[in-house]
Amino acid sequence: MTDKQLDEFLKAIRAIPEGNDEAARAVLKAAAESITLETLKSITVKKPREKQGNCKNSAQEKGFIKFTRMEIENMPESIQKLFLINDKVVSYRVHNGLYQARYRRDGYKIEVAAKDFETMKRKFIQKLLDYKTDRNGRKRLIPKFDDYLDEWLKIKKNTVKESTYKGYVSLLDVNVRERFGEKKIDEITRKDMQEYLLELHNSGKERTALKTKQLLSSIFDVIAEDFDIKSPISRVELPHHETKKGTALTKAEESRLVEFCLSNPLNNAASSLLVLLYTGMRVGELKSMRVEGEFIICETEKVRKGYAAVYRKIPITPMMKKVLPHIDFAQAARGNKFYINTMLKQLLPGHHTHELRYTFITRCKECGCAGEVVMLWAGHTFDADVKTSKVDRGYTTYSDEFLLKEAKKVNYEI
Repeated sequence: MTDKQLDEFLKAIRAIPEGNDEAARAVLKAAAESITLETLKSITVKKPREKQGNCKNSAQEKGFIKFTRMEIENMPESIQKLFLINDKVVSYRVHNGLYQARYRRDGYKIEVAAKDFETMKRKFIQKLLDYKTDRNGRKRLIPKFDDYLDEWLKIKKNTVKESTYKGYVSLLDVNVRERFGEKKIDEITRKDMQEYLLELHNSGKERTALKTKQLLSSIFDVIAEDFDIKSPISRVELPHHETKKGTALTKAEESRLVEFCLSNPLNNAASSLLVLLYTGMRVGELKSMRVEGEFIICETEKVRKGYAAVYRKIPITPMMKKVLPHIDFAQAARGNKFYINTMLKQLLPGHHTHELRYTFITRCKECGCAGEVVMLWAGHTFDADVKTSKVDRGYTTYSDEFLLKEAKKVNYEI
């Protein structure tokens, strides 16, 4: 019976003259034949008072999830005891068309939502199964590897240089996420890792396989500590890969490079190549360089994020003075590292830009410069050829006059 029909019956009852019992009985009989049990319940059962501040559409239906014995038996033993012996119940509500369940007791922090009760129940059970107890008795939610990588990268973004962070992201996105992203971190086995890295190695990507293994070892060291699981990569092995080591240019190669740069002053890489050859700077340090008298100052690239910038002074040697009129320092500072490397490879196949640094250090030592001084120019914190202690080096501050005197030794024919 609708509210409108009930209202009509009430009007009819009020209109019956006093004492006309027969008419009253007829109206009540018609009402009894029309009214349903649900309508009667809605009239007779007292409704709970709505909380103040609730919106019009915030009506909620509340209840409790009751697990079947079979569902409980399929749970881990610790969870079985929780819901079978301790008789725990999980409350849920229906809000804005969604079934929502929450359980925040006994070390669990679970919240799930679904459009229907059964789906909500299945999701809740799955979340229970995703928990693991660590060595300290704490319950931890076991995430997907993809989700853990996101959290790991958030931390790394704040602790490593931008270029290092981008390298991590690139390696993980291209080589790891597609293979393992959807797996739980405790589902990844040593066999999975071994097969994957061997595939990379055997496809000709030996260096990528090695870098991926090193990165995953670091990540799984943290995972093992956080979730008390064994790292699946600790016993993974790769065939030996001989890393190609750089070599200094021969003097004939150095002469060919210098001749090209002097003959092509408008080439965008020419000035950059000459600066790299005669200062030993890294390509990434070019943008920070400035000339101050007899020295070139640059910010050392190998400084971890959060540490104070380290600047070093590199003297202008006689070899650099020979080409100084042909160097446009502003253009050198703007040089694109990819273009610089491409030009060098075209001129001297088999070489890369970092080998210009090897060449500078080699020539300085060949010319008899003090090892500690060369180390300062190159920005190295330790050099196996330097036989003094770190304390001695830390207590030594060389004068500009001494450094320039040493720099004068760097003068040779090419």
